[in-house]
Amino acid sequence: MEKITVLALLAALPWIVVAQDSLLVEAMQKNARTFKLTTEGLAGDGLDFFLAEGQKARFFLIGEDHGMAENPQFTAALFRHFKTIGYRYFATETGPYTAEMVQKMAGSPDWKARFEAHFRQYPWSIPFYNWQEECEIPRAVLEGADGSRALLWGLDQEFAASFRMFFKKLETEAATPESKAVAGEYYRLAEKAYAESFGARDPSKSFLAIVKPDDFDRLRKTFEGRQAALDLIRELDESVQIYQLWYRSEGYASNRQRAEMMKRHFTAYYSAAKEKGEDPRVMFKLGANHVYRGLNALNVPDIGNFISELAAQSGQTSFHLYTLGRKGTQNGFTPFSRSDDDKHQPYDAGQYLDKVDFSTVLKATPETAWSVIDLRPLRKALFNKTIKNVDPGLERIIYSYDAILVFPQVHASRFFLD
Repeated sequence: MEKITVLALLAALPWIVVAQDSLLVEAMQKNARTFKLTTEGLAGDGLDFFLAEGQKARFFLIGEDHGMAENPQFTAALFRHFKTIGYRYFATETGPYTAEMVQKMAGSPDWKARFEAHFRQYPWSIPFYNWQEECEIPRAVLEGADGSRALLWGLDQEFAASFRMFFKKLETEAATPESKAVAGEYYRLAEKAYAESFGARDPSKSFLAIVKPDDFDRLRKTFEGRQAALDLIRELDESVQIYQLWYRSEGYASNRQRAEMMKRHFTAYYSAAKEKGEDPRVMFKLGANHVYRGLNALNVPDIGNFISELAAQSGQTSFHLYTLGRKGTQNGFTPFSRSDDDKHQPYDAGQYLDKVDFSTVLKATPETAWSVIDLRPLRKALFNKTIKNVDPGLERIIYSYDAILVFPQVHASRFFLD
């Protein structure tokens, strides 16, 4: 008799899972809104939702999967709308020195030519902004603004392929023959390593693989007393540390140090704005792992959690938006790619990078319209177990993010020089 009961329960299990799945889809549909991007900006119920949440929040964070044109197109359009409710600053996934360069180029009347010329001289030196669509964001931030202050806040480490660019900066700005000669020596070393590494598509030949702590000690000694140069050298030194931890298979330590660097960079920008009497509202766009509340998928308390806690300390809030493409193409091309096909990789949310089961999200949203689901009402049902058997990755997103945006079709971002 007991055997029959167990068999009956096993037979019913798929139906229980389907029923739970339907409950989650129904709950998502009740909290979904659609919107669209037009030549005049965003329009629809989704925009009303974003404006209401942006008005209530001090910080608005967008977590993405990189390489899809729709993410920067949405972000640029949303920032233009958010200017009407007091947002002035944009936090980006580059280093602070790179962000300063991006702001200067984006603010120029011949901005497109400036970016193209830069990437001819220093290919791969600026992450993400070597994609054309990404540059629409700083353009939106700078429209009608005072470009003399830092409106783009670079939170990340300086990029692996940017060191020759920065050594050239040190060489150009050196105040003594000795410092000029030493910076020039490292510039030539970085140039040689770049050519050998990316030419052979071999990361082991990169500058990051050959530079040692003693090299930065030498640079510091050479530029002693020149604070601006020492600040840049410090940033490059820690950026190397973060990359080298990763190359030594210490991925957790690398991501943890990277997150701590992001927090310090944000605090420096934020404190400077506060000292000027501002209470700045900031929009962020970062890789999705950086934007989680609590521990992210890599078990790191990243910048997203820090911003959430910072807002809470002052009785304010942050809003965290996860973006997802249903299907399409994605630019996954890197300096070490061996085929141009990587510039248009097939993309399918059903086989997502983070191995999250998004099937219920896709069922709950239309196939032909941009849509956003408010995730917050789902937390009560998950916590009380009235909805069960949710994919663990999706459950973490529901608790960590406030909403999820779904693009029905995504397109690979385009390089400037293609």
